[in-house]
Amino acid sequence: MHRLSSYLNRLLHLGTVLGALALMAISLLVGIDVTLRWITGRSITGVFEVSSVLLVMATFLPLGMVLFRHEQLRVDIIFDWVRGRTVAGLALVDVATGLLVFGLLLWITTGEFQKAYEGRFLLRGMIEIPTWIPLGMIWAGTALVLVTLLFQGVEALRRLAGRGETPRQDHRDSTAEH
Repeated sequence: MHRLSSYLNRLLHLGTVLGALALMAISLLVGIDVTLRWITGRSITGVFEVSSVLLVMATFLPLGMVLFRHEQLRVDIIFDWVRGRTVAGLALVDVATGLLVFGLLLWITTGEFQKAYEGRFLLRGMIEIPTWIPLGMIWAGTALVLVTLLFQGVEALRRLAGRGETPRQDHRDSTAEH
């Protein structure tokens, strides 16, 4: 299980790095556009459209790592009231809910991606960008989230069966900051 965790961590790290690079690219594009607009009065064609696609990338690709490291914003009040295997049981319910929501998102995005790719649909603006590109980013980020949730589900099942580590009271990774 540790080796699988290590592989998953590397894969999720790649999504996080790509998301960070997308944010840096947005900052650079917008900064250059604003500077040129201030100096010349003209804007760079397509900055808004490219930034929109990069924002989708920056939003969805790091989601798996956020879940893997338990750094998402959540209300943990119920977890503070329970101990032992009950924590693992609640974590399993949490994972099942996430699998349902993100599974539906992946299913819908898959169909939309296929339609956009086959139909050659475009985001129209100053430049045209194929809609399958941001849909592909949503699909990839959602797939990473599902893999992470499956991994967390297996961990929760192992704890419920008494074969995993004893879960902490708040079910978060012991390395996570509180």
